[in-house]
Order: sequence, then structure tokens, then C-alpha cells
Amino acid sequence: MGPRSLKPGLYGPLPTFFTEQQEIDYASYKSHLLNLATKGIVPVCAGSLGEAVHLTHDERVQLIHFIRATLDEAGLNATPIVAGVGGSSTRETIKLARDAEAAGADAGLVILPAYYAASLAADAEQIIQYYVDICNGSPIPLFLYNFPSNAAGLDISSAQIEAVMRQTTNLCGVKLTYVLYRLSVLPPFPSRLSFQIPTSDHPAYNRCGGSISKLIRLTAAISTDPTINAQRPYPFLLLDGLIADLTPWMQNGGHGTVSGIPNFAPAASARLWELLNKSDWSEDEQNEAKRIQAVLSRADVAAVPAGVRGMKYVLNKLHGHGPHPRRPLLPLGSGEGEELMVLFGEMFELEAEYAKA
Repeated sequence: MGPRSLKPGLYGPLPTFFTEQQEIDYASYKSHLLNLATKGIVPVCAGSLGEAVHLTHDERVQLIHFIRATLDEAGLNATPIVAGVGGSSTRETIKLARDAEAAGADAGLVILPAYYAASLAADAEQIIQYYVDICNGSPIPLFLYNFPSNAAGLDISSAQIEAVMRQTTNLCGVKLTYVLYRLSVLPPFPSRLSFQIPTSDHPAYNRCGGSISKLIRLTAAISTDPTINAQRPYPFLLLDGLIADLTPWMQNGGHGTVSGIPNFAPAASARLWELLNKSDWSEDEQNEAKRIQAVLSRADVAAVPAGVRGMKYVLNKLHGHGPHPRRPLLPLGSGEGEELMVLFGEMFELEAEYAKA
């Protein structure tokens, strides 16, 4: 089969499940993958939620082989795979991209290397050149992944993204994730995490990064220069990093989201996507979309600080998947985990409603 094109939609960053012995739990992975992919959610492997930094080079490649074989066996041959291929250097990232392509990935997702963040921040041209170089050296198209929390605070501007977009046609899109929480407001070495949802005036709530404003600027650049998309095999994709604001994202020219929430509520997420793509809404459908968006947005705000450990706790409770992150991360304690389950309660009820529809 030839290259699979990437389209607007819901992209699901899959967690990498591990056994108690710290080996990849492929049984849990297969079950979870199919639960999402059969609902139209595009799998994203070895990203932030997939603990890419805890995987060896060979494990990342093996996961792609496994995902491709699992999808094909289930008759999902047309479903593309997006793989995290970010490394610590330009050379390593290109090597990961080449190996990912050979294993069956259709696109790569690349966050900025964080170890020398201060040096990169001192000269923005280095950031632009990094993405231009890896795109030109990669056999598969790449997404630029902007997530300051996981890149030592580096926040790529819309001007930098546009510069990369204009200098290489192998950049297929962006994933823009803003930060909901400032870790600096937490006490040092807290004895337990709190998943209480802050109000907008709380110092922990920080809708920084300006993802919507970046979306508007990038959309304007693309719409005023037809050559940008004319030089690409398919239109440039502008993806949100959270489902929390998917409705305004789509209303401002966005093309979907790479969100962890479909891991918990794939059917409800898919229904929201279906409604947002309707050209003619009834009043009932508008109200339905508002309801789903509100519930998933509240869940997203609770999910962000819970991170990988919270995700695995919840998926273990829901489906029996392995709860273990890879060390040095340890499984979430039952107190924090049950607090998160309570916060997710209305999302679980919503998902049950749409899963049986």
C-alpha cells in the first residue's frame, strides 16, 4: 500500500503499557489501540504520553511494527500511524524518522530537544534550522510539536513555525499544546498531588503559549499564500494539543486535535468531531456539541496535571491495562487515583452513553 495521507481529525497519543517487570505490555497495547482506531482515532505512538524518553531506539521501532501489523490484521489498512521520532540531536532524529518509515509509520512527530534549551533559546535560528534539517532528511512528513512544559519551557513562536513551513515542504503540520499549569506554584516535593481544578484567577491556571492566536496567524499565512499547500501532497494540518477548546479551534480554521482525552472517551470524542464537521446543524445538535465539549474540557483540565501516571491508573481501572509507568516514574497512589476517577465521573457517564449508541 502506498503512503497514507494525513487528514483533519482526532489523533490519539497512546500510552506505552508496561508489565510489572518493566517490559512492554503488548496485550494491553493491542486492546487499547483497537478500541481507539475502530472509532476513527488516528494512533500516535511514542509521544509524551507514550513515554518516548523511556523507550530504547529499538523499542520505538518495534512498537511501530506492532501497531501496523495490528491495524492491518483488523482490516484498518488505511489508518495512518504517527510516531514520535524526536531525538536529542538532528542526526538522531533523522535516524529515528528513517527507521520509523521502514517500520510502517506514515508521519513523525518531533518536539524540541530540551537538554540544551538555554542555548537554543539564545538564537532562534537554531530552532528553525533544526526543523528544516530534520524535515529535509526524513523520508516521512513531520509534525512540529510545540509543548513548552516538556521542552524546558521553549515556546516556538508562530513566526518561527511559519519560517520552517516556508523553507521545507516536508513539514506536514503542527501540534500546538498550551500549558494549563505552572509547576512553579506547587510546593517543593509535595507529599501528594492535588487534581483540584483551579479557577481562571488561580495562579496555577495558565493558558499560555497562545495556541489559538498562533492558529489564527498561521491560518492567515496559509490562506494568503496558495503556494504553501500547492507544494505539499496534502494540506498543512493545524492540530490542537488538547481537546479542551476543540470547538473554537475548529471555528478558527483548525483541523483537529492530538489529545489524550480520547484514550478515556473515544466514542464521545468521535461524536464531538462528527458534530463539529456538520455543515448544517440543528439546534439539538448544537446543544449536544456544547454539552460534550463542556464535559471533555473539564476532564482535560483534570487530566493535564495527572500526566502519564494518572492516565495509566484510570485505564487500569476502566479496562485492566497495565498501570505501570517505566521507572523512575512509579504508579499513582490510590488516593490520588481515586480523586482523579471522581473528577472524571461525568466523562465516564458521557462515554457510556455514546459507547452503546
